[in-house]
Amino acid sequence: MGENSRIRLFERAGAAGLAVLFFSGAAVAQEPEEAAREAVERDLYETQRTSDREVRRQTQIPFEMVLSAPDNIQLNIDYARQQIAAGDLKEAGATLERILLLNPTLYDVRVLYGLVLYRLGLYDRARYELELALESGELPAALAAEAETYLGRIKYQQRRTRGALTITTGVDYESNRNQAPSSGQVLFSLPNPFNPNQFVTTTLASNPKVDDFAFVVSAQGRVQHDLGTQEGSLLHADIGFYHSDKTEFDSLDLNAASVALGGTWYAGNWSVTPAVRGGFYWLDGEDYLATYGGEVEVAYRWTPKFTTYVNFRGEEEDFRDTSDFGAASIRSGRRLSGRAGFTWRFSSRQKLNVEGLYADKNGEAVFETYDRYGVFAQHSMLLGRGAFSMIGFWAENSSYDGPDPFITPAITRDEWLYRGRFTIGAPVSFFAPGLPEAIKDINLIAQYEYETVDSNILNFDYKTHKAAFLISKRIAF
Repeated sequence: MGENSRIRLFERAGAAGLAVLFFSGAAVAQEPEEAAREAVERDLYETQRTSDREVRRQTQIPFEMVLSAPDNIQLNIDYARQQIAAGDLKEAGATLERILLLNPTLYDVRVLYGLVLYRLGLYDRARYELELALESGELPAALAAEAETYLGRIKYQQRRTRGALTITTGVDYESNRNQAPSSGQVLFSLPNPFNPNQFVTTTLASNPKVDDFAFVVSAQGRVQHDLGTQEGSLLHADIGFYHSDKTEFDSLDLNAASVALGGTWYAGNWSVTPAVRGGFYWLDGEDYLATYGGEVEVAYRWTPKFTTYVNFRGEEEDFRDTSDFGAASIRSGRRLSGRAGFTWRFSSRQKLNVEGLYADKNGEAVFETYDRYGVFAQHSMLLGRGAFSMIGFWAENSSYDGPDPFITPAITRDEWLYRGRFTIGAPVSFFAPGLPEAIKDINLIAQYEYETVDSNILNFDYKTHKAAFLISKRIAF
């Protein structure tokens, strides 16, 4: 291998790895779409109210006031809405049921009750309430349309076999696509011509930092089958495809496909989800990586708002040499990882996810073998009318087993990666509420990310800014 090609290899090897890992990031990019869909379901229909009722709704209503006036229907309705806003859906359902006992002809309240039952997963009861309200013929057109929409969702949820496909497309930008070192220099070693067992290390100018745009498209699909158990256990199959076409770095043009087969079994507050999976990756049209393995995740729901989980995953990574990455195969080997964390829905519209990570990679060379540990935290917030925001932070340390003699035989690589990401999005109905049903749930997503690596070797120390604008649509079948 010539000197220039060797430098190019080591400067881009990290970028290639990141390109592969970006497929995992593509899955993250789907999560805002799910948040938006959840937000649409949570934004329960509210009829027009007079200004004095609006003032009362914005003021906290103590339970003692409701107890002192149990026959005050409007007070109870306002109290139920307060409970819904706080995420206390069971309590809100009980309040709405009490209102309907007092006056069964309040069909707008019956719709609201049906939507609360839907959110609680009580689909048969929700269907009954919504159908009863529609049969009355007394609902305003907008409220009747809302009830029809949720009846369709209930019928979908009650199917034993159902699926969904999320399609996302857009553009992304990166200020340092080739991960050029912040110092502008790289270490490079060659065997000593007088003693082949020794290496001579020198410092050379690195390739300059290059920014780049890319067109991206992805498809994420899931089919699941309800096993008919009382607990709701199910089987599921997931497939994914990701394509990234770079403007400048054709060597990093990425196609990736994944498949996973598994199931989730529930027992009280416990759930166990085993799966087998495979991944296939191509760089610039050349076969680059295939992964095979499996995982199991065990979760425990302490309360409806707080869940802990642990995940174990093992896979074999088979890298292949390509025209641009002629030594990729030495990265092949098994990779074991474990994650543990919690999800806390601390309000009806906010969620916090925190997890720790440990990974052990065994490559064919000591400088491709490492231990990695880190932490991840993400805050998700529903902003109303389907809009959402997500803020995430990552910190990971990678400690390699030995030095790379072609970079420097004197230093074993050790580095920290830090990443921060902000995502905001909304369905197009947020901007134009009157759009047809088929397009109003298309989501517009904007994302910014900052990433920096603090390495003890010049070659791998870099900073980069990333931005993306995505359009996402979910299709249920």
